[in-house]
Amino acid sequence: MRIATPHLDILKRQSDGSFIWIETVADIDSARHRLNVLAGANPGEYFVFDQRQQQIVATTGRRTIVE
Repeated sequence: MRIATPHLDILKRQSDGSFIWIETVADIDSARHRLNVLAGANPGEYFVFDQRQQQIVATTGRRTIVE
């Protein structure tokens, strides 16, 4: 059995344009779920950054979630 290594960072954009790290998760489904939970509890712009691909793979806030 292979255990997924967490590699997706969830970040929130601050009002000054900087980012704050929230947490790291292992899969995109968990990341999307957390984006929705976080945005519901504390509205703002959240991103999922894939450490392996070195790119943003999902976002919410001012934009819709993308794949």
